[in-house]
Amino acid sequence: MGGGSRVKQYERRFYEGEQVRGEREEESFHVLRTFEKYEVREAEGGGYELLKGSEVIGIFSEAKVEEGRIIFKLSKGMSLEILERKVREILAPEKAELCGLIASDGGIYINSEKGIYEVYFDSEDRELAELFINLIGEVYHETARDYIRFEETGEGEKAYHKPRIYSKKIAYDLADLGIKGPEDFEFHPPVDHLDEEGKRAYLRGFFSGDGNISMTEGGRAHNIRIYSTYKEGLEEVRQMFIDLGFHPHEIRTDHRKPGWRDLHSFTIPAEDHLKFIEEIGSRKPEHIEKLQLIKTIDELKEED
Repeated sequence: MGGGSRVKQYERRFYEGEQVRGEREEESFHVLRTFEKYEVREAEGGGYELLKGSEVIGIFSEAKVEEGRIIFKLSKGMSLEILERKVREILAPEKAELCGLIASDGGIYINSEKGIYEVYFDSEDRELAELFINLIGEVYHETARDYIRFEETGEGEKAYHKPRIYSKKIAYDLADLGIKGPEDFEFHPPVDHLDEEGKRAYLRGFFSGDGNISMTEGGRAHNIRIYSTYKEGLEEVRQMFIDLGFHPHEIRTDHRKPGWRDLHSFTIPAEDHLKFIEEIGSRKPEHIEKLQLIKTIDELKEED
């Protein structure tokens, strides 16, 4: 969507009438940043105005000023990014991480005829279930519930965590980003709404669910692998790593027995491991422990 049509959406959302410069003389403003078509002013008493020409098209309580852009905080984990020639809506890091988590081992189920609107995540890890619940709370200020299921295994009773939230608002908000479905196992990163920080957060969420770290005894040889049964989505994930300056290996496909979906995966090369640990990482306890060991080993290698 072009910048002009995107701004029109915010004009509808934030417009406060025919405001032009000079009509609010009682309040003092100073120009914070000027872009090609837009100007951002800060009020002496707090708050920010976004103008196109002489017309106020957005009024915001919070703004983050960075080199080359300004970010205004919106609702539901979104921000409005103003660049020199571009305006777009981007995901806050917590929402980007939530989307990555859902893409790995979660989903969105909408059945309007039956009035069912569900966003869910399934994991053996209590910590990842708690992460899902916490991210839902941070982004939407609502509470998800963990439905724990217990199963008997050869090692005793095992808990499977199934946190869910039943909300029409949340289900449609995430579905509109196209992050999951409509086909089984299908997912797509919302790259049009991710800046670099958002891409890192998304990849952290995705790797926490669909990542693997294999190590030999002592950790001298190790692999960081990302996998999925949906190749197209995995190709998009791999491209995100490339966009962030990584050099991922090509995707390989393991053909499994009849009735099982093929498993696609790619690995992060050894020279990118420290970069991966510092910029991406994982929320999964097993991963965190292994990544710390890899970091220690690789740093010792650099000293040799």
